[in-house]
Amino acid sequence: MALARDYPVRLICRATGWPRSSLYLGATPDAGEAAPEASAPDPRDATIAQQAGRIDELMRGYASLVEDGKAARARLEREKTRVLEAERAQVAQALLEAVDELERALGAAGDATGPLVDGVRLTLASLAKKVSDLGAQRIQVVGLRYDPHLAEAVDLVPVRDVSQEDVVVQEVRAGYRIGDRVLRPARVRVGRLAQA
Repeated sequence: MALARDYPVRLICRATGWPRSSLYLGATPDAGEAAPEASAPDPRDATIAQQAGRIDELMRGYASLVEDGKAARARLEREKTRVLEAERAQVAQALLEAVDELERALGAAGDATGPLVDGVRLTLASLAKKVSDLGAQRIQVVGLRYDPHLAEAVDLVPVRDVSQEDVVVQEVRAGYRIGDRVLRPARVRVGRLAQA
């Protein structure tokens, strides 16, 4: 197996570009040959080292910029989602006001029939569908224990059954939520045990 020291090394003079001498690695120069002169450090080596350091610095800066860009995109996406949800909630609340008015109108009409009542019912159904398409869901509270986070108690109704105490017995105005956020609390009447 040939070792690196078995091959001749040719030294080239930097100034002239001419060969200086042929030496074997690890071998001592012949008596006729002078020992190779210790050459001065090449200034290009320092420049290369400096440029390599600058490249490393720039690569770290670039990686940091890439991470900052990813974080900014994620922040913008979260902000966009938050703004869309807020706008959706505002539109749903405006539509809920109209739904309430139409429900009151139908309540006042009672069992009346006719094209006007049918038109109000169709309009109410259309608005209710639009509210539902916005992601608003009606909060079911009647028959459940009163929860102040979901409903506002507007009245207390006397009840004789102990199991009906603090239970919602009637809904005055429907409550709605979008996801986990309560869009509008329900207005309810809550049962209170009557004193005997």
